[in-house]
Amino acid sequence: MAGKRTFYADDEETITKPGFNSRISEELKEQESSHGSISFIEGMGIRSIPILEKYSNQFRLFLHDKIEIYSAELGTQRSAFNNELNTVKKNFNEIITEPILPSFIYILTASLTGSILVNKRVLPIRFITPLLFGGVAFKYYMPISFENASSRLLTIEEKNYPELHKQQIEFKNQYSQLKKDFNKSLGDSEIELQKNIHSTRESIIDFFSSNEKK
Repeated sequence: MAGKRTFYADDEETITKPGFNSRISEELKEQESSHGSISFIEGMGIRSIPILEKYSNQFRLFLHDKIEIYSAELGTQRSAFNNELNTVKKNFNEIITEPILPSFIYILTASLTGSILVNKRVLPIRFITPLLFGGVAFKYYMPISFENASSRLLTIEEKNYPELHKQQIEFKNQYSQLKKDFNKSLGDSEIELQKNIHSTRESIIDFFSSNEKK
């Protein structure tokens, strides 16, 4: 039987021992510390560069603060948007108290008709005429909503533009007085005209009656 083949003269049977964790010696720790900060967890060394660790921590804190600020700002803006949307819905429901359809179609048709009629006119007329036609149709087809909208506009005008509101009230009063005087004058003219017609008719009757007697 052939003998055991060996490569080295001192070759002996070696039994591999499994590795084990143990605390690093103080001497080795001091040697390793010159290459940067090192931490040992269960015998495993975890090395970190101090300056890199410093700036990475600063960047992490900076990023965390910015995310917190942007998240809070986003929440604030979202809450403000929802509040504005609810306010718009509330105001719309307070103003528009009548069915939108088919009245809205009639109002839109009137506005488009006004725009078509003045499509070759100057810009101010092309801008005002559709609004005028639409406003008249709005008042005709949705009178309650029109009154609500007018009252709301007057309230806003009184709050933000008091001088303009005052002038508008004065103009309305003058217009109402002028209209009242005109109607009174027209009524007096009709009465006077009726009297003149009646007097003329009586004069004609008297004239023909006197001629017949002769």
